[in-house]
Amino acid sequence: MSQFWYSEDTAARLAEEVLQQAGGHGRIACISAPSVYQKLKQLESTRSDSVSAVLLEFDKRFKAYGDEFVFYDYNNPLCLPEDLLPQSFDIVIADPPYLSEECLSKVALTVKYLTKGKILLCTGKWK
Repeated sequence: MSQFWYSEDTAARLAEEVLQQAGGHGRIACISAPSVYQKLKQLESTRSDSVSAVLLEFDKRFKAYGDEFVFYDYNNPLCLPEDLLPQSFDIVIADPPYLSEECLSKVALTVKYLTKGKILLCTGKWK
């Protein structure tokens, strides 16, 4: 498994950006970005508006988030629960697990299916 975690500062900055882009009562999908999802949940208690966030993730340890967890395998990019309707998220943040063309293309199918138009795509860089 290829799981990378953002620093506290990076997760906070990304979460704040998606909150701003989602609007007051928006919906946020986090694809393979569990640290951003966790930061969103922390920030939720400090905000007066109510956004909703869903984590699409391969790692089943995140089932602990209950209904906000959706098992996601980029190899089956459109194998999603029926309640995740097309264009039902105000913003989708995605951090594909691999930087291969295959992975990025498949994750892009999921993003295109879920988003109303706003996308934040994150990638890592090896030094």
